[in-house]
Amino acid sequence: MKNPNEEEDSKGKGNTKKILAIVIAVVVIGVAIAVGYHYLAPKPVKQQTLAVYPGPAGPVNSEHLLGGCVIAEANTSGLTSTDISAMNQFAAYMLSPEVQFTCEQATGFIPISTHNVTGSDVPSIYSSTATVTITYFTSISPSDYTTTQKLISNFEKLYPHIKISATDELATDIISDVEADIHAGSTTPIVVSIDNLDVGVLAYGHYKGASYLLNMSDYKQVMPKYVIPSVTNLTNTEFSIFGAIPFVTQIINTPLVWIDMTALNSIGITHEPQNYTALYNDAKTLYTKYGRGMINFQGHGGASTPTELYQWFVQFGGNPVVFNDTHDIQAMYYIYNLSKYFTPEYKTSYWATYKGLAANKYSMMDYQWPGSVDLKTIGMNTSLVSGTNSVLNVSIKAISEGVFIRDPVPWISEWQILMDNAWTSLITSGSSQNYTTIAHTLGAENSAMYNYLLSNDNYTVAHDYEIGMYKPITA
Repeated sequence: MKNPNEEEDSKGKGNTKKILAIVIAVVVIGVAIAVGYHYLAPKPVKQQTLAVYPGPAGPVNSEHLLGGCVIAEANTSGLTSTDISAMNQFAAYMLSPEVQFTCEQATGFIPISTHNVTGSDVPSIYSSTATVTITYFTSISPSDYTTTQKLISNFEKLYPHIKISATDELATDIISDVEADIHAGSTTPIVVSIDNLDVGVLAYGHYKGASYLLNMSDYKQVMPKYVIPSVTNLTNTEFSIFGAIPFVTQIINTPLVWIDMTALNSIGITHEPQNYTALYNDAKTLYTKYGRGMINFQGHGGASTPTELYQWFVQFGGNPVVFNDTHDIQAMYYIYNLSKYFTPEYKTSYWATYKGLAANKYSMMDYQWPGSVDLKTIGMNTSLVSGTNSVLNVSIKAISEGVFIRDPVPWISEWQILMDNAWTSLITSGSSQNYTTIAHTLGAENSAMYNYLLSNDNYTVAHDYEIGMYKPITA
């Protein structure tokens, strides 16, 4: 006779086997269903929302750097009033809202006009029946130049007595061509559209006591009716630098801050940082969540890094041209502290860098030019950069807060090299002692710039540099 306990145990073992078999079957079926679902159902898509705003400078130092092109007229020999009238007519056409907003759609550069006026808004300047041929130099991308060619063709239909001979070439070649024509005594009317930094060689240049560029002191004659006030103020400020108006702002670009708002919202941040303290705190919070820096910076070297530093120094109230203004040093202290929270990608980031936002490599791109950002390919929800909060409107808001351009000194390339040296030494070298040497390093670059000017220009230029005569042109 079996022990009752053994019988119960035997029954229990049998039930356990059956239950185990059922469980295994369920698990196998569940795995099969899961595998099938993996192939049948689409993967969930993480929605990221892109936002853009003028930046964290705050209301005290809200000046925004202007990039883009200026339009100028060469001071070639023997120009007649008819020639100058024709050049002004072409300049007025290129500055008109209809042309500018056409360019904005094609290039992303911001019009200087606040109104997209329909129909003709070009002032009538040229009334002669004499035919004038203008040589026009511009320096833009081949795709953008296609738009320019169409605009020129339209101009020649509107003004049959003005012919435009256009060339798209490097800014350095434009400078060489203008200089060569002036030195050769050419009588050809020449109009140039050139980067507002590259124009410096021509704006500061003289030949036999005459300026390379005509004085466009009557610039209001060629400007559209509705111009962003800060742009008008900026043009007026030129006179204090050059004693003339050697160029007029044509198309503009200003770097903005681009943000993955989904990332910020996920850690309880609902607004873009409106001052440097908020930016620093947000950077720390993002670092805590992701375990690495999530702020990007154009820090790969070359011209883009000094350009970004120029904006930061000015917004801290400094004069980046001299390197070691008190506020320049303060700005570099702040950037040094913030660099602890930079994404690793900052060492390779430059003017065309922004797609890491969609790839979660960083949550904030501080700063980037709108003309470089292709919203169609960024792969994020761009609802916050469209409609009334469009990139164009945000840019105009920034420009309305205050603008400046870098003084287009002929030696800006050397300045960029020296500022890049400071950046490499203080930020990318990784030395733990850099913080204590910031003031010394910037002072050394100031001395290097002074000695360069002393050797390559003259004592007057070097002295004027040292006392701060060269500085951002602000409005």
